[in-house]
Amino acid sequence: MPSSRLGTCLAGAGGRARCYPTNRPGDAREHPMRLTLQALAQELNAQMEGDADTPVTGVSSIEFAQEGDVVFAESPRYLRLAERCPAAAVIVWRDAPSIDKPVLRVESPRQAFLKAMELFAPEPRHPEGIDLNAVISPEADIGEDVAIGAGCVIEAGARIGRGSVLYPLCYIGRDAQIGEQCVLYPNVTLMHDVRLGNRVIVHSGSVIGADGFGYATVDGVHRKVPHIGTVEVGDDVEIGANVCIDRAKTGVTRIGSGTKIDNLVHIGHNVQIGENCLLVAQVGIAGSSRLGRYVVLAGQVGVADHVTIGDGAIVAAQSGVAGNLQGGQRYFGSPAREHSRQLRLMAYTSRLPELFERVKELERRLGLTTEEKDE
Repeated sequence: MPSSRLGTCLAGAGGRARCYPTNRPGDAREHPMRLTLQALAQELNAQMEGDADTPVTGVSSIEFAQEGDVVFAESPRYLRLAERCPAAAVIVWRDAPSIDKPVLRVESPRQAFLKAMELFAPEPRHPEGIDLNAVISPEADIGEDVAIGAGCVIEAGARIGRGSVLYPLCYIGRDAQIGEQCVLYPNVTLMHDVRLGNRVIVHSGSVIGADGFGYATVDGVHRKVPHIGTVEVGDDVEIGANVCIDRAKTGVTRIGSGTKIDNLVHIGHNVQIGENCLLVAQVGIAGSSRLGRYVVLAGQVGVADHVTIGDGAIVAAQSGVAGNLQGGQRYFGSPAREHSRQLRLMAYTSRLPELFERVKELERRLGLTTEEKDE
């Protein structure tokens, strides 16, 4: 069935769902972005060298650059590669050598390139209006300018803030709350009482608010421990695809504002994650652990239960965190140790076969027998 752009809810004539008209402007740009080199230099606060009228129509990596693209280089090696690629211009560091191509000199080529990407990135084209095949409880509260796709289910007491977008087949449980300007991609599940802040993005397949893994073994039987808490997600959080965030046994599982979570991450019950953390793919955090602010967990890091990781700690890929880690340091290994210490231990470990052979040779020279060594 065609989508309705009038914001009508399936609440029935006597329903109490508050659904406001939708009046969303077209989100996609009609034409591709195009700037002159001079205009781009002004946007990036860059010192320009080259033809000011050079057209710039996109951004690219050096490897895949085409005519009209801008690329960036932050080392002599990549500067040489950039000079040979077909790109229209190169973003470089302030004192980079001149090349046979227009350049934009900036303090941080990487940050300037990110800003250029934001300039040229097309606006996302989200669904508009409330689809006739969405099932919305008359007890739900739907804000202004909300888009709800086909097959979505919104339970009683749920609240969806102004300008939020739900792609098809999302489920929003009883009394769940979604802030303003959020985007939930297809097949996202928010269980009952879960609360999302403003401008939260949740990618496909993620489940927020399922019961945690809690059992008590009584008389040889694993009895389920009720989970009567919830999950709170702060503002400006992005949650990747197929992420699972368990509800608390009691209290709250909390994700701090500004935190970014990659695909396939699992966060156990009652975990507390601070602001602006980065959790890379396949991270697993067991129950009741606490992360401070600006913590980085690289891919496949495992964190044991009831562990505290301090502000600004960085844990390298595939590390296992079994105990508390101080903030402001780098760690890796299993168990995770401070970076330089772990390097020394790895160096010593790699020499063990050689040391073993040397000990055997010393024993042979001393004429030690197995019996003597055992004594």
